[in-house]
Amino acid sequence: MKKLFGTLLTGVLLLGAVCVITLQFTKDAPGEISGILDRFNPLVPTSEVYIKTKAPDAVNSYGTATYRQTAVDRNGKTRKIEFNGLSELNVDRYLKLKNKGAYVETYEEVSAKDLPEKALAYLG
Repeated sequence: MKKLFGTLLTGVLLLGAVCVITLQFTKDAPGEISGILDRFNPLVPTSEVYIKTKAPDAVNSYGTATYRQTAVDRNGKTRKIEFNGLSELNVDRYLKLKNKGAYVETYEEVSAKDLPEKALAYLG
C-alpha cells in the first residue's frame, strides 16, 4: 500500500511540475506547439483578447489563412498570437478571440463600441 501511495504521489508531483514548466515555457509565445501545450495545461487560464484584422501572413492551398499579430486584452496587456481563419478575413475589422494562452478557441467580429477602452486605445 505504501509503495502504491508513493508511486501515485510521485506521479502527481511530476505532472504538476510539467504543467508549471510548460506554463513558463509558453508564456507570451505564439505558435502551434505553444497552442497545443496551453490547450491541455490546466494551469493556463481562458481569456479574451482583441485584434484588428490585417492581410494574412500565409494562405495554404485550401484557402486557410494564417495570421500572426499582436493581440491586446481588456487591461491593455499585449501578447503575440497566431491563429488560422477558415478563409481570408476582411481587413481592418475588430475580432474578439477566446483563447487559452496561445491556443485560440474561437473568434468573432465585434464593433469598436464593444471593445474595452484600453484595447481600443491600443488597436486604434
